[in-house]
Amino acid sequence: MVYDIEFARRTPSPALNPVPEPEKTVLFIDFDNTISCGDVLDSVIERFSRSEQWRHWQAEWCAGRISTLECLQRQVGDLEVDEATLLDFVRAAPIDPDFVRLQDWAARTGARLNIVSDNFAPIVRAILARHGVELPPIYANELRFEGRRLVPSFPYRSAACRRCAHCKAVHFARCEGLRTLYVGDGLSDTCPAQRADRVFAKDSLAEFLRDAGRPFIPFSSLGDVVRRLEQDAAAAAPRPD
Repeated sequence: MVYDIEFARRTPSPALNPVPEPEKTVLFIDFDNTISCGDVLDSVIERFSRSEQWRHWQAEWCAGRISTLECLQRQVGDLEVDEATLLDFVRAAPIDPDFVRLQDWAARTGARLNIVSDNFAPIVRAILARHGVELPPIYANELRFEGRRLVPSFPYRSAACRRCAHCKAVHFARCEGLRTLYVGDGLSDTCPAQRADRVFAKDSLAEFLRDAGRPFIPFSSLGDVVRRLEQDAAAAAPRPD
């Protein structure tokens, strides 16, 4: 997908400071390649597609000739797998072990943690349940199984956004008066990253923000995110006389 970097440059950049108060903070986090180790949805498409057409659609999406919605509709429509087999397959996906530490930080501080994903909710829930993770609110695309065919739906599509199947920025409408943190890695994260007060980014999201001249905090693992949040909290704490 080709994103409008000139638009990003013209959009006012949120400052990295002041450090948000945790109890007044909402943290949104991507799933694939952010919580999960690797892109789970890509592995599903590669494993269960009936043809190699998914590669062509992926290339068309990368070139900006079709939208994320069109790409996912075509790719998921070409899958052939029943629900039990699919969920057994994805449960093997590893996750970043420090996601639990991030949840603990949110629980201790009163920050609200939400997962926002361009993957599908049954897949995200199955992986997290397999790892014994307490499920936070999950906002993702939906999936219905009809035998060995999958029917996708996109409840968080925005008519105002031609880029996304799930425009993750729509969730910021519920956050008026709160500070927003965003953690992500990919092109599906560019819309919310331009709305958040503070952004943790890696991979193609970091490249996009760097090219657009927008501030972000780089990270490699969620352990980096937790350490920075804890450092910020310590620096903001009142000092004794």
